[in-house]
Amino acid sequence: MKALQIQVDESFYPALLEVLKNLPTNKIKIIEHEDPAELSFEQAMEHTLDKNAELYKRLS
Repeated sequence: MKALQIQVDESFYPALLEVLKNLPTNKIKIIEHEDPAELSFEQAMEHTLDKNAELYKRLS
């Protein structure tokens, strides 16, 4: 699968999410993330550690 990251205005977000949810579930995976600027230090640290763990698994 390929990944695509987009940023949308909060007022448009529910409509976009509804469109995405109507796509075939075996062809799309929706992963919601908060705006990185809104993450607390703990959330940012947890996100970074999770991503590092994924990377280390792929590299081993």
